[in-house]
Amino acid sequence: MPETYPKLRNEIDAAPADGGSEPYFIVYDRSGVAPTRLFASPFALLVASRLDGNTSILEIADQLGRETGDNAFTGSEVEKIVDALDEALFIDDSRFHDFREQADRDFRSSSVRLPGSAGSAYPESGVELAEDLDQMLADAPPPEEFIDAGEAFPRAVIVPHIDFTRGAPGYGQVYKYLSTRAQPRTVIVLGTAHLPLSQRFTLCEKDFQTPLGLVRTDREACGRIRDALAGVCDPDIDVLAHRGEHSVELQAVWLRHIYGADITIVPILAGSIGEFIEDRVPDPKEAVNDGAIQALTASLGEFAQRGDVMIMASADLSHIGPRFGDEREISTAFLAEVEETDREYLSATATNPVEGLRRLAAHGDRYHVCGSAPIFLAVRSIGKVRGKLLGYHQAPTPEMRQAVTYASMVFH
Repeated sequence: MPETYPKLRNEIDAAPADGGSEPYFIVYDRSGVAPTRLFASPFALLVASRLDGNTSILEIADQLGRETGDNAFTGSEVEKIVDALDEALFIDDSRFHDFREQADRDFRSSSVRLPGSAGSAYPESGVELAEDLDQMLADAPPPEEFIDAGEAFPRAVIVPHIDFTRGAPGYGQVYKYLSTRAQPRTVIVLGTAHLPLSQRFTLCEKDFQTPLGLVRTDREACGRIRDALAGVCDPDIDVLAHRGEHSVELQAVWLRHIYGADITIVPILAGSIGEFIEDRVPDPKEAVNDGAIQALTASLGEFAQRGDVMIMASADLSHIGPRFGDEREISTAFLAEVEETDREYLSATATNPVEGLRRLAAHGDRYHVCGSAPIFLAVRSIGKVRGKLLGYHQAPTPEMRQAVTYASMVFH
């Protein structure tokens, strides 16, 4: 067998699958480029987690043979798993890059953004999907903090963007709360861009197709935001990032479910603000002085004052474990440590988003909070209000040597 060093694409993720007597997982491309989903055993996920581009198939076989005590374990077994991943376009190689070029052309020519996470993060069937969403609403845990805001919808919310299986408690809490309040006309959805952007933000004016029906984009609002960003950020350059990004799509599904066909959205993806929380600037408050951030938050603030617009941060929190570059494996102690730090960040953000960034900067964003940008932008845009925590949750997946945390909050 020739020495090969396959690398799993960074956008590949796995979600637990329901049913069956043995545990298994759905492996999918969270960027939405590769349409295939694979069903994988815990052992197959363990192999996938070792595909770092620096370790050969034979080396992985040797490592796993020693760790499992199976002396009969061979490189051919690893190779079969790698071949399946490659066939699904999950390996970072020329085959995938050729496919992506064609997918880029198809997306640019379409007026509708097709669902990229149906069949992985949520069911493809509209009937099954609606049933699942209703069950999440019914099973939603009670809020951690008491909220008495009448029938008004919040000015802003923080919602998870993890898959629905792992994120059910958080989604249920937020959308159960929203379903009992008045309906906004438009929801500005600030999603995390999981692929690098060349600009701070990118807009998408395509309508979002979901298994529950079409969710229309508020193009007038998009135009006003584009005008506000003129000269400091071109929100159209990175539009391809919207093609398969799930952080807006998952909220479009939920908004269509609870509000119906009348709701409109403004899809915005936010790039990294890591330079403000990784000890590269004297004070995270420098984020406030960034030209693009100033322009966007001022524009969103004007929408928030209108009384018919809600701002939504589609954001998860910490991403830990070897899958995300940590040396430590997932453990009860590790999760408890992360929870304490996450809650400190949320508590600070509830009243002052700059102070929230300072909490992250204090440890150099040690736990890889992927939603810091949309959370900061949403809370900064609405002014001085108090956030209330509906719930904090953790979703460990030891089979993938990772865990993701998330929270649900409302701001009135």
